[in-house]
Amino acid sequence: MLTRITAISILLISLLFAAGEAVGQKRNTAKRKPTAVKAQQPTPAPSPASEVAENTEEPVPVKRNDRPKGSPSAETPSEKPQTKATAVYEYLFFQPNFALSRVLVRHNDLGKGTVEFLRSDQDEPVTEPIEISETALARINASLAELRFLESSESYQHEKDFSHLGTVRITYSKGERSRTAEFNWTDNQFAKSLAGEYRKVANQFIWQFDMTLARENQPLESPKLIARLDTFLKRNEISDPVQMLPLLNELANDERLPLIARNHTLRLIEQIKKKAK
Repeated sequence: MLTRITAISILLISLLFAAGEAVGQKRNTAKRKPTAVKAQQPTPAPSPASEVAENTEEPVPVKRNDRPKGSPSAETPSEKPQTKATAVYEYLFFQPNFALSRVLVRHNDLGKGTVEFLRSDQDEPVTEPIEISETALARINASLAELRFLESSESYQHEKDFSHLGTVRITYSKGERSRTAEFNWTDNQFAKSLAGEYRKVANQFIWQFDMTLARENQPLESPKLIARLDTFLKRNEISDPVQMLPLLNELANDERLPLIARNHTLRLIEQIKKKAK
């Protein structure tokens, strides 16, 4: 009897528990809202633009060395035609007893060439590239034209020998024609002017070499060199002072140089600009 009552009680409890779960599921189902199911649309084929848009990372630009095809201007950049040199100029000065015992200037009719110089306390000459300005080159050509250098056979040497002052040898070659003239003193004003122009060229570029060397290795020597340039300028012994302005501007702002040298350089810059106006 007791066993039957217990079994009936367990059955009733199970029924009540099952009924409670059914009621809970009904309430949860009632709270949920029906979700509309969208009709599936056909997926279009991906295009390059859509692929780029879907990529969240910014593309890294790739440097290309090849030029774009189909653009003639890109394939062939416009360049100014280069003029070929047709003449060779050579100026040689030598006097073994001078501190600057030998100077050789070589250049073409574009003004490009070298200056080679030897000091009495050196065993080997120094060679530096140069580019004579158009203004100075025009003066050189004007003197050669006045002398009719290639056509003439005139001797420019004075009747007296002044070799202790140094000897000048000028060679000019154009095409198949070439001529060399040598003198240590002359009364011909155009020959004297021609030698003077080359002396100025040598002064300018040898000074630039000395100044560049001092700037890098011996800045304390710069005041002396700036004073030397000042003397050259006062005597009109520089080929083209305006051509030196870029270098002088650098020197005026180079803090490695003593202040006295920089201030002196600034004064020279103002003098050159004022004279060039």
